[in-house]
Amino acid sequence: MNRWSLVFCALAFGLVVASPAQASFKVIKWTSGYCQVWDSAIPTHPWPGDWRAVSKSYKTSARAAAKRERLIKKKVCGWG
Repeated sequence: MNRWSLVFCALAFGLVVASPAQASFKVIKWTSGYCQVWDSAIPTHPWPGDWRAVSKSYKTSARAAAKRERLIKKKVCGWG
């Protein structure tokens, strides 16, 4: 029984280590009206805290940047 527990733990650890990190990018809007792409993999939040997310999460920064451009055209976001 002890051997199977060890095998199971080793397999579980290998799956966790081998799984790729999920990139997550969002468009955030500051109170000034400026929008930027934020990488959610960064372990901290943007500072200062006067921002809000104005998009869903995207897997690539390019898709989030395209969303930012569309929000600028719709005048939801400003250039800064």
